[in-house]
Amino acid sequence: MICKKILLLKYILIIFIISFTTGCANYIAKDLIKPNKNIKSHKSKINDIEMSYYTLGDKNKYPLIFLHGALVFTDYYNDLIEDLSKEYYIIAIDIRGHGRTTIGNNSFSFTQISNDIIQLLDQLEINEFNLVGHSLGGIILLYLSKDYPNRINKGVSIASLYHYNGIDFNNDKFKFFTQDGFRKEKGLYSNFILKVIDKSYHRIGEFDKYKKTKVILSETESVIYPNLTTLDLNKIETPILVFVAEKDKLIKPSHTIEMSEELINSEYIIIKNANHDRIVIGGKYRKLISTNIFDFLKL
Repeated sequence: MICKKILLLKYILIIFIISFTTGCANYIAKDLIKPNKNIKSHKSKINDIEMSYYTLGDKNKYPLIFLHGALVFTDYYNDLIEDLSKEYYIIAIDIRGHGRTTIGNNSFSFTQISNDIIQLLDQLEINEFNLVGHSLGGIILLYLSKDYPNRINKGVSIASLYHYNGIDFNNDKFKFFTQDGFRKEKGLYSNFILKVIDKSYHRIGEFDKYKKTKVILSETESVIYPNLTTLDLNKIETPILVFVAEKDKLIKPSHTIEMSEELINSEYIIIKNANHDRIVIGGKYRKLISTNIFDFLKL
Protein backbone atom coordinates (compact mmCIF):
# COMPACT_ATOMS: atom_id res chain seq x y z
CA MET A 1 0.00 0.00 0.00
CA ILE A 2 2.80 2.41 0.91
CA CYS A 3 4.56 1.62 -2.36
CA LYS A 4 1.38 2.38 -4.31
CA LYS A 5 1.03 5.73 -2.55
CA ILE A 6 4.65 6.60 -3.27
CA LEU A 7 4.14 5.66 -6.92
CA LEU A 8 0.98 7.78 -7.08
CA LEU A 9 2.80 10.74 -5.53
CA LYS A 10 5.59 10.28 -8.07
CA TYR A 11 3.11 10.44 -10.96
CA ILE A 12 1.44 13.51 -9.44
CA LEU A 13 4.85 15.18 -9.08
CA ILE A 14 5.74 14.37 -12.69
CA ILE A 15 2.46 15.85 -13.94
CA PHE A 16 3.05 18.95 -11.80
CA ILE A 17 6.60 19.41 -13.13
CA ILE A 18 5.46 19.04 -16.74
CA SER A 19 2.59 21.48 -16.26
CA PHE A 20 4.73 23.96 -14.35
CA THR A 21 7.67 23.97 -16.78
CA THR A 22 5.36 24.15 -19.80
CA GLY A 23 3.45 27.06 -18.28
CA CYS A 24 6.66 28.89 -17.41
CA ALA A 25 8.11 28.30 -20.87
CA ASN A 26 4.97 29.68 -22.50
CA TYR A 27 4.96 32.76 -20.25
CA ILE A 28 8.64 33.50 -20.94
CA ALA A 29 8.20 32.97 -24.69
CA LYS A 30 5.27 35.40 -24.72
CA ASP A 31 7.33 38.04 -22.92
CA LEU A 32 10.43 37.54 -25.07
CA ILE A 33 8.72 38.00 -28.42
CA LYS A 34 6.22 40.69 -27.55
CA PRO A 35 5.35 42.68 -30.69
CA ASN A 36 6.84 46.06 -31.49
CA LYS A 37 4.41 48.33 -33.36
CA ASN A 38 7.28 50.39 -34.82
CA ILE A 39 8.83 47.44 -36.66
CA LYS A 40 7.92 46.82 -40.30
CA SER A 41 8.04 43.21 -41.49
CA HIS A 42 9.04 42.19 -45.02
CA LYS A 43 9.62 39.07 -47.10
CA SER A 44 11.80 38.67 -50.19
CA LYS A 45 12.63 35.80 -52.52
CA ILE A 46 16.35 35.22 -52.04
CA ASN A 47 18.15 32.28 -53.68
CA ASP A 48 16.05 29.21 -52.77
CA ILE A 49 14.27 30.75 -49.76
CA GLU A 50 11.69 33.33 -48.81
CA MET A 51 13.61 35.52 -46.41
CA SER A 52 11.88 37.38 -43.59
CA TYR A 53 13.35 40.58 -42.24
CA TYR A 54 12.37 43.61 -40.20
CA THR A 55 13.17 47.26 -40.73
CA LEU A 56 13.11 49.94 -38.09
CA GLY A 57 14.20 53.57 -37.96
CA ASP A 58 14.88 56.36 -40.43
CA LYS A 59 15.71 54.99 -43.88
CA ASN A 60 17.96 57.98 -44.51
CA LYS A 61 20.30 56.92 -41.70
CA TYR A 62 23.28 54.62 -42.17
CA PRO A 63 22.18 50.95 -42.42
CA LEU A 64 22.89 48.50 -39.62
CA ILE A 65 22.26 44.79 -40.15
CA PHE A 66 21.30 42.73 -37.10
CA LEU A 67 21.75 38.94 -37.01
CA HIS A 68 20.29 36.70 -34.29
CA GLY A 69 21.68 33.63 -32.54
CA ALA A 70 21.15 29.93 -33.32
CA LEU A 71 17.60 28.49 -33.11
CA VAL A 72 16.04 31.81 -32.03
CA PHE A 73 14.97 34.68 -34.30
CA THR A 74 14.82 38.44 -34.63
CA ASP A 75 11.84 38.99 -32.32
CA TYR A 76 13.95 37.99 -29.31
CA TYR A 77 16.03 41.13 -29.77
CA ASN A 78 13.27 43.70 -30.29
CA ASP A 79 14.30 45.90 -27.36
CA LEU A 80 17.95 46.09 -28.39
CA ILE A 81 16.96 46.68 -32.01
CA GLU A 82 14.72 49.53 -30.86
CA ASP A 83 17.67 51.12 -29.06
CA LEU A 84 19.96 50.78 -32.07
CA SER A 85 17.35 52.32 -34.37
CA LYS A 86 17.83 55.67 -32.63
CA GLU A 87 21.08 56.11 -34.56
CA TYR A 88 20.78 53.69 -37.50
CA TYR A 89 18.39 52.27 -40.06
CA ILE A 90 17.96 48.67 -38.90
CA ILE A 91 17.56 45.64 -41.14
CA ALA A 92 17.14 42.64 -38.82
CA ILE A 93 17.21 39.35 -40.71
CA ASP A 94 15.89 35.87 -39.92
CA ILE A 95 18.45 33.50 -41.44
CA ARG A 96 17.33 30.41 -43.39
CA GLY A 97 15.25 27.98 -41.38
CA HIS A 98 14.86 30.42 -38.48
CA GLY A 99 11.99 32.69 -37.49
CA ARG A 100 9.71 33.27 -40.46
CA THR A 101 12.32 32.51 -43.14
CA THR A 102 11.82 29.28 -45.06
CA ILE A 103 14.30 26.38 -45.03
CA GLY A 104 15.00 26.05 -48.75
CA ASN A 105 16.95 23.29 -50.46
CA ASN A 106 20.50 24.56 -50.07
CA SER A 107 22.78 23.86 -47.13
CA PHE A 108 22.88 25.67 -43.78
CA SER A 109 26.58 26.43 -44.30
CA PHE A 110 27.98 29.76 -43.17
CA THR A 111 29.00 30.49 -46.75
CA GLN A 112 25.42 29.94 -47.95
CA ILE A 113 23.91 32.03 -45.15
CA SER A 114 26.38 34.84 -45.88
CA ASN A 115 25.43 34.76 -49.55
CA ASP A 116 21.71 34.89 -48.63
CA ILE A 117 22.35 38.08 -46.69
CA ILE A 118 24.41 39.70 -49.44
CA GLN A 119 21.74 38.83 -52.02
CA LEU A 120 19.06 40.50 -49.86
CA LEU A 121 21.18 43.62 -49.40
CA ASP A 122 21.86 43.75 -53.14
CA GLN A 123 18.12 43.62 -53.70
CA LEU A 124 17.67 46.47 -51.21
CA GLU A 125 20.49 48.40 -52.93
CA ILE A 126 22.54 48.55 -49.73
CA ASN A 127 26.20 48.46 -50.73
CA GLU A 128 27.88 49.22 -47.43
CA PHE A 129 26.68 48.66 -43.87
CA ASN A 130 27.51 48.07 -40.23
CA LEU A 131 26.62 44.70 -38.74
CA VAL A 132 25.80 43.50 -35.22
CA GLY A 133 25.59 39.76 -34.58
CA HIS A 134 24.91 37.72 -31.46
CA SER A 135 26.39 34.21 -31.15
CA LEU A 136 25.63 32.61 -34.55
CA GLY A 137 25.22 36.14 -35.92
CA GLY A 138 28.77 36.88 -34.81
CA ILE A 139 30.07 33.86 -36.73
CA ILE A 140 28.33 35.07 -39.88
CA LEU A 141 29.93 38.49 -39.31
CA LEU A 142 33.35 36.82 -39.59
CA TYR A 143 32.43 35.01 -42.80
CA LEU A 144 30.99 38.16 -44.34
CA SER A 145 34.10 40.12 -43.35
CA LYS A 146 36.30 37.42 -44.89
CA ASP A 147 34.36 36.90 -48.13
CA TYR A 148 32.85 40.37 -48.70
CA PRO A 149 35.38 42.75 -47.11
CA ASN A 150 34.30 45.76 -49.16
CA ARG A 151 30.71 45.57 -47.96
CA ILE A 152 31.09 45.84 -44.19
CA ASN A 153 32.12 49.16 -42.67
CA LYS A 154 32.31 47.97 -39.05
CA GLY A 155 31.09 44.95 -37.13
CA VAL A 156 30.05 44.07 -33.59
CA SER A 157 30.30 40.49 -32.32
CA ILE A 158 28.44 39.58 -29.13
CA ALA A 159 29.24 36.37 -27.19
CA SER A 160 30.48 34.57 -30.28
CA LEU A 161 33.26 32.28 -31.54
CA TYR A 162 35.35 31.42 -34.58
CA HIS A 163 36.03 27.69 -34.01
CA TYR A 164 34.09 24.84 -32.43
CA ASN A 165 36.77 24.34 -29.77
CA GLY A 166 35.41 27.52 -28.21
CA ILE A 167 32.19 25.72 -27.23
CA ASP A 168 31.96 24.41 -23.67
CA PHE A 169 30.45 20.99 -24.37
CA ASN A 170 30.44 20.18 -20.64
CA ASN A 171 28.00 22.94 -19.72
CA ASP A 172 24.66 22.04 -18.12
CA LYS A 173 22.57 24.80 -19.66
CA PHE A 174 23.08 24.12 -23.38
CA LYS A 175 23.36 20.32 -23.42
CA PHE A 176 21.68 20.18 -26.83
CA PHE A 177 24.90 21.45 -28.44
CA THR A 178 27.20 18.42 -28.36
CA GLN A 179 30.51 17.52 -29.99
CA ASP A 180 28.47 15.63 -32.59
CA GLY A 181 26.28 18.64 -33.35
CA PHE A 182 22.74 19.56 -32.30
CA ARG A 183 20.95 16.90 -30.27
CA LYS A 184 17.54 17.43 -28.72
CA GLU A 185 17.17 15.91 -25.27
CA LYS A 186 14.14 13.71 -24.84
CA GLY A 187 11.96 12.89 -21.89
CA LEU A 188 10.65 14.71 -18.84
CA TYR A 189 13.76 16.71 -18.13
CA SER A 190 14.38 17.93 -21.67
CA ASN A 191 16.10 21.30 -21.83
CA PHE A 192 14.04 24.25 -20.58
CA ILE A 193 15.65 26.64 -23.07
CA LEU A 194 14.38 24.45 -25.92
CA LYS A 195 10.92 24.47 -24.35
CA VAL A 196 10.90 28.27 -24.43
CA ILE A 197 12.09 28.33 -28.04
CA ASP A 198 9.46 25.71 -28.98
CA LYS A 199 6.74 27.90 -27.48
CA SER A 200 8.11 30.95 -29.31
CA TYR A 201 7.76 29.20 -32.66
CA HIS A 202 4.25 28.08 -31.73
CA ARG A 203 3.35 31.70 -31.06
CA ILE A 204 4.45 32.89 -34.52
CA GLY A 205 2.89 29.91 -36.32
CA GLU A 206 6.22 28.45 -37.49
CA PHE A 207 6.55 25.40 -35.24
CA ASP A 208 6.31 22.77 -38.00
CA LYS A 209 9.07 24.52 -39.95
CA TYR A 210 11.17 24.80 -36.79
CA LYS A 211 10.89 21.04 -36.18
CA LYS A 212 12.28 20.44 -39.66
CA THR A 213 15.11 22.88 -38.98
CA LYS A 214 16.09 20.92 -35.87
CA VAL A 215 16.11 17.69 -37.86
CA ILE A 216 18.39 19.28 -40.47
CA LEU A 217 20.72 20.59 -37.77
CA SER A 218 20.87 17.11 -36.22
CA GLU A 219 21.65 15.48 -39.56
CA THR A 220 24.29 18.08 -40.36
CA GLU A 221 26.15 17.04 -37.19
CA SER A 222 29.31 18.95 -36.24
CA VAL A 223 29.40 20.78 -39.60
CA ILE A 224 27.00 23.29 -38.02
CA TYR A 225 29.95 24.66 -36.02
CA PRO A 226 32.50 27.17 -37.34
CA ASN A 227 35.96 25.98 -38.28
CA LEU A 228 37.90 29.16 -38.98
CA THR A 229 41.59 29.37 -38.12
CA THR A 230 43.66 32.09 -36.52
CA LEU A 231 45.19 32.62 -39.97
CA ASP A 232 41.68 33.37 -41.28
CA LEU A 233 41.18 35.89 -38.48
CA ASN A 234 44.56 37.51 -39.17
CA LYS A 235 43.41 38.29 -42.71
CA ILE A 236 40.16 40.03 -41.69
CA GLU A 237 40.63 43.81 -41.83
CA THR A 238 37.09 44.85 -40.82
CA PRO A 239 37.09 46.81 -37.53
CA ILE A 240 35.21 44.57 -35.09
CA LEU A 241 34.13 45.26 -31.52
CA VAL A 242 33.84 42.03 -29.51
CA PHE A 243 31.64 41.70 -26.43
CA VAL A 244 32.61 38.93 -24.02
CA ALA A 245 29.98 37.54 -21.62
CA GLU A 246 31.94 36.92 -18.41
CA LYS A 247 29.62 34.13 -17.21
CA ASP A 248 29.03 32.56 -20.64
CA LYS A 249 28.31 28.83 -20.20
CA LEU A 250 28.13 28.05 -23.92
CA ILE A 251 31.08 29.90 -25.44
CA LYS A 252 34.28 29.95 -23.41
CA PRO A 253 35.02 33.61 -22.57
CA SER A 254 38.75 32.94 -23.06
CA HIS A 255 38.02 31.82 -26.63
CA THR A 256 36.04 34.98 -27.41
CA ILE A 257 38.92 37.09 -26.06
CA GLU A 258 41.38 35.08 -28.16
CA MET A 259 39.23 35.71 -31.24
CA SER A 260 39.41 39.46 -30.68
CA GLU A 261 43.17 39.34 -30.14
CA GLU A 262 43.72 37.41 -33.39
CA LEU A 263 41.62 39.86 -35.42
CA ILE A 264 43.99 42.57 -36.63
CA ASN A 265 41.57 45.45 -36.10
CA SER A 266 39.56 44.53 -33.03
CA GLU A 267 38.97 45.41 -29.41
CA TYR A 268 36.96 43.60 -26.75
CA ILE A 269 34.82 44.53 -23.79
CA ILE A 270 34.05 42.07 -20.99
CA ILE A 271 30.51 42.44 -19.66
CA LYS A 272 30.71 41.49 -15.99
CA ASN A 273 28.35 38.75 -14.76
CA ALA A 274 26.58 38.53 -18.14
CA ASN A 275 25.74 35.08 -19.53
CA HIS A 276 25.37 33.95 -23.14
CA ASP A 277 21.78 35.01 -23.73
CA ARG A 278 21.08 37.69 -21.14
CA ILE A 279 23.92 39.82 -22.43
CA VAL A 280 21.51 40.98 -25.16
CA ILE A 281 18.08 39.56 -24.28
CA GLY A 282 16.33 41.46 -21.51
CA GLY A 283 17.10 44.88 -20.11
CA LYS A 284 19.94 44.35 -17.63
CA TYR A 285 22.86 45.00 -19.98
CA ARG A 286 21.06 46.55 -22.94
CA LYS A 287 21.98 50.18 -22.30
CA LEU A 288 25.61 49.26 -21.67
CA ILE A 289 25.75 47.25 -24.89
CA SER A 290 24.01 49.84 -27.07
CA THR A 291 26.08 52.74 -25.68
CA ASN A 292 29.34 50.93 -26.43
CA ILE A 293 28.10 49.99 -29.90
CA PHE A 294 27.28 53.63 -30.67
CA ASP A 295 30.67 54.80 -29.39
CA PHE A 296 32.52 52.20 -31.49
CA LEU A 297 30.59 52.77 -34.71
CA LYS A 298 30.99 56.55 -34.51
CA LEU A 299 34.81 56.40 -34.28
